[in-house]
Amino acid sequence: MNPTISHVVIYSHGFGVRKSDRGLFTAISTAMPDLESILFDYNVINKKSNTLTAATFEEQTRKLRKTINAARAEHPGAVIDLVCHGQGCVAAALLKPRGIRKVIMLAPPDDMSPETVAKQLDSQTEATIDPAVTTRIPRADGRTTVIEPEYWRELADIDPVKLYNRLARFTALRIMNAKDDEVLGEVAFEGIDPGISLVRLQGGHNFDDEESRKRILYILQKELSI
Repeated sequence: MNPTISHVVIYSHGFGVRKSDRGLFTAISTAMPDLESILFDYNVINKKSNTLTAATFEEQTRKLRKTINAARAEHPGAVIDLVCHGQGCVAAALLKPRGIRKVIMLAPPDDMSPETVAKQLDSQTEATIDPAVTTRIPRADGRTTVIEPEYWRELADIDPVKLYNRLARFTALRIMNAKDDEVLGEVAFEGIDPGISLVRLQGGHNFDDEESRKRILYILQKELSI
C-alpha cells in the first residue's frame, strides 16, 4: 500500500490500439505529473506475429474492474478518476464502477451497432469486414488487428447513450466530443441525459493536432484538479 498517493487517474483506451498509441494518454499523464496515472492494455498483443487481437467488451470490463480494484488496494483512500477514449468509454459505462469521483469521456461513440462499426472500419481499411468470421485488418504501422466474431456478437446489445445515462447516476460524467472526428463522423447523442456535461471541442478523434491537443490538456488539467 502507498497511502501517500491521494489522486489516481485510470485510463481506458479505445479500439484496436495499445495503451500508449496515438500519444493521447501519455501526453495527458505527462502533463499532470503530480497524479498517479495508470495505463494498461485491453488487447492481446503478439510481438512475434505483430498482431493485436481486439478484446471483447466482457474482457475489457473484467480488466478495468481488476485495475480499479488494484488501484484501491495500492492507494487506499485516494480519489479515483477515469479518463476514457473512444470505445474505452463504452467499457467504462458497461462496468459502471462505484466509488469513482469523475469519468471523462473523450470522443465517445453514440452508436455501436455492428453495421455502424463495420462502416467505420471500412472507411479506414481496404480489408473486407465480415462479422461472421475472424477479420484481419492491416494497419499503417505494419501491425495487423484481429477481430473475432464474438466482438461483433456483443455489439448487438450495446446502446452507448443508455449506458452513459446509467453511468451518470453513480458518478460525475463529462463527455468531450470531437467536432472533426474522422473515425466516428458526426455524433448526435440523442436521448442523452441533460444533466450530463456534453461539450464539442475542435479536433479529430485523437485531438492530435497541436492546437486541439494543447486545448484538451488544458481542459483536463482543470477537470482533474481536486
